[in-house]
Amino acid sequence: MNIDKKTVIRITIICALLTQISHAASLFFLIGGEDTLFATVMSWIFAISLEFSIYIFTIYGKRNTAIFFGLVSWAINILYYWFEIGFTQKFVAMNIISPIIPITIYFYSELIQQEKKARVRKK
Repeated sequence: MNIDKKTVIRITIICALLTQISHAASLFFLIGGEDTLFATVMSWIFAISLEFSIYIFTIYGKRNTAIFFGLVSWAINILYYWFEIGFTQKFVAMNIISPIIPITIYFYSELIQQEKKARVRKK
């Protein structure tokens, strides 16, 4: 089985996005306070749009904007764990680990951007 590196990069980004999207949607739902279908759907829509922003802005060469959204994503993780488990050892550990997801999305998006630039130069 021969999988090219672009496919592996995209699979990794999708996994990171799915992980982070679930955190963001849960947090938005918790903060919203309404247990309705509309609140659930809007939480997921907001989370998807927020988290894909890192990927999209990186792909289009907007590095500072992508970094900003990465920091927002990390802040979401901090709030998510604060609401879920409070200030405990697990909270501290999870917030040491949680920047990995936004950083993964950013750096792998950066790799795709570099490959796009390389293809343009070849033409």
